[in-house]
Amino acid sequence: MRKLILLGLTQALLLLSGCGGSGTVVGSAASTGKGSGTGSGGGQTSNVVVMTVDAGPDVTATSGYDVDTPFITVTVCAPASTTNCQTIDHVEVDTGSYGLRIISSVLTPSLASALHQELATGGNPLVECTQFIDGFSWGPVKTADVQIAGELASNVPMQVIGDPSFQNEIPAACSGTGPEEDTVAEFHANGILGIGPFGDDCGGGCASTAANTFYYTCPANGTGTGSCGGVAVTEPEQVTNPVVSFQTDNNGVIVQLPAIPDPGGAPTATGSLIFGIGTEGNNGLGSAIVLTSNPSTGDITTTYNGMPLAYSYFDTGSNAFYFDDNSIPTCPSSGSGTSSSTWFCPTTELSLSATNTGRNGMVSTVNFQIANANMLFSTYQGNTALADLGASAGDESGYCPNSATDCSFDFGLPFFFGRNVYVAIAGANTEGGPGPYFAY
Repeated sequence: MRKLILLGLTQALLLLSGCGGSGTVVGSAASTGKGSGTGSGGGQTSNVVVMTVDAGPDVTATSGYDVDTPFITVTVCAPASTTNCQTIDHVEVDTGSYGLRIISSVLTPSLASALHQELATGGNPLVECTQFIDGFSWGPVKTADVQIAGELASNVPMQVIGDPSFQNEIPAACSGTGPEEDTVAEFHANGILGIGPFGDDCGGGCASTAANTFYYTCPANGTGTGSCGGVAVTEPEQVTNPVVSFQTDNNGVIVQLPAIPDPGGAPTATGSLIFGIGTEGNNGLGSAIVLTSNPSTGDITTTYNGMPLAYSYFDTGSNAFYFDDNSIPTCPSSGSGTSSSTWFCPTTELSLSATNTGRNGMVSTVNFQIANANMLFSTYQGNTALADLGASAGDESGYCPNSATDCSFDFGLPFFFGRNVYVAIAGANTEGGPGPYFAY
């Protein structure tokens, strides 16, 4: 849900509606390879893809490296083609957003030209403004066949971020949401796979009104920012979570990551993204606690420091625990042109807890640690998997629905280390009941 680019020891957190997520620390690179988009997924079980937390696809001394960002490899094909395909590595896994989005420059010319452009009312191309916390990504909606491990989704609407045919006509309503993130260097991934608890990215809100600020109808190769107009888009035409289009194993996913050392983390971490819940021998719920979530938002209630936070969520696209606690000191700012940092910097590592409650009344207490971010980024420089990284969400009163106080707790990737976390898709039948829910 939160796209957070982390520069130096300073991180700006804007409480805007959005999705997705990655994080980058500027400093000495943990590795020097740049993602080519030609990696291989290797031999895997048909419903399992290897997931890796590493430095990311675009690591330089100035761009920095990713922390707490999980990546998989995805194969994208022209619709109905088995030969015009491309295997793309370093696609970020995000349980807080919906749908596949690939950076245009990563695609080969033959594949890019063969993807089917979706058309909006009036016959012009359909283009999306995907709004993240720290900026936006702009690009057309096209259909493709998507394969992950042994799972195939056909004719899936996806977004091609940064397509040059549409770069001269970004509407002010889109560009005004923040900096543009349309390249690998800006996005810090070759793409993003949103596998949250819904099938499409903005549902009935985008289907019912043209003033949804996400979808536009635009002429190709337009020259002015006034060329595009807002458009209502039916849910089947919206950018779609490919999992719901799999023939089997299509009712949810499991994020499986190993425990890592605390404090300090590890240089990398390798786990699995497993498709389906209770559909195969390797994806049963077992003893996991099921927390059903809000059918409209996908959120649960987290109680922290006695405050119930009704819009809380589990998000691999966030690279830290994000919550509001004025008693925890934040780090002194060291970033150029910034005045403050929101990273938590306690004097000693803190052991904290929060209580999660599902709509079904099930309750689970989560114990977690918050370490000094300055220490993590200096003493353990280059480690990309950090289980105790936290940051302040700040005052949320301007963003919380029907509330003048804080309303959310963001369990980012550090929560996922050492757990199997289940994400059930809304309306899907599972052995734990219908989605949406989270379980762990």
